[in-house]
Amino acid sequence: MQENVNGTTLYYETIGQGRPLMLMHGGLGVDHTFFLPWFEPLADEFQLILYDHRGNGRSERPESLSGVTHDTWAADADALRQHLGFDKIALLGHSYGGFLCLEYAVRYQQHLAGLIPLCTAPDFANSQVALDNALARSTPEMVKTVQEGLANPFPDDATYAAFMHTIMPLYFKNTENAKRMPDGELYSYSSLAHNYAFSTTVPTYNVSEQIKSIKVPTLVISGADDWITPASEGQRIHEAIAGSDFVVFQESGHMPFIEEQDAFLKLIREWVGKLAF
Repeated sequence: MQENVNGTTLYYETIGQGRPLMLMHGGLGVDHTFFLPWFEPLADEFQLILYDHRGNGRSERPESLSGVTHDTWAADADALRQHLGFDKIALLGHSYGGFLCLEYAVRYQQHLAGLIPLCTAPDFANSQVALDNALARSTPEMVKTVQEGLANPFPDDATYAAFMHTIMPLYFKNTENAKRMPDGELYSYSSLAHNYAFSTTVPTYNVSEQIKSIKVPTLVISGADDWITPASEGQRIHEAIAGSDFVVFQESGHMPFIEEQDAFLKLIREWVGKLAF
């Protein structure tokens, strides 16, 4: 479905019925289908709300994202919440979507029943550590691809898609699990969103102090073998948000919902099931 909210058109879909669980995808530059089919078993108990951020996927893609900030993307999510008629939602954000879910919580926590930052960080101060991790575990082809991809903007969506396909094994503890990802043609890549995020909004992202104000139930999740947002980043979020829970999936990289799907879904089902909406 498409809906005009907050001055843009967002593509979204809902799956299932029950307590609302909104999912924020990462990237930026990918789309909500990265969550599928992995989260779908939860639809027997929750209403999953999946959408593409402004400038991503099948949501509106303007010629330029100039002026768009994390505040804009958080406001888009809240406008979608209002459109769907929910006073409170549980919110899960993965990777860059975790940046945005933390930004959302700082601004709109009165509309949160619970918050789940998944494989993410409170700032991107660890960018050199992430690059070193990537290079240390890369094949020669990946090393070249990572270095070129981080040094230059992508000229088009096809080039960005090829980049993501090449480095995808980095996101898994067991690189064979990368083969479980659906065919890349199912995804709608956006070089515009990726280029803009990493040139403009990432350099100023830092909520390490603001998240100390978050009072809603929070479950921080990390993968023990995550190269880009190590478990130490999850620990920082956990320590900043009083009363939060922290779980590290020992056999996972950046995608515990794929590598340890059964245990991951069990955790989400039990934790969200206890929230007060």
